[in-house]
Amino acid sequence: MRTASLLSAIAVSACLASPVLASPKCTDQPQSKWLSEEAMKAKIAKMGFKKIRTFQRTMSGCYEIYGFTPDNKKAEVYFNPVTGAVVEKNVDGE
Repeated sequence: MRTASLLSAIAVSACLASPVLASPKCTDQPQSKWLSEEAMKAKIAKMGFKKIRTFQRTMSGCYEIYGFTPDNKKAEVYFNPVTGAVVEKNVDGE
């Protein structure tokens, strides 16, 4: 019984100590209103992002990429999938 309590306490502590990693909320629109992946990828390329390693849909209604900015800095960027606008951008050194 004591071991189970100790393990539960450790698990709770680990959860509280770990950072919350969550993507922003980008849209509530249904996916039928979203730009196609091909159209979004073209829009992203026109913005100058390159060497895209990851392109994915998030559970919070975004398109997300991991790649590089036009000046070659690592970037994680969330886009509104309906408008293609940048919602949040995390760039190394900024």
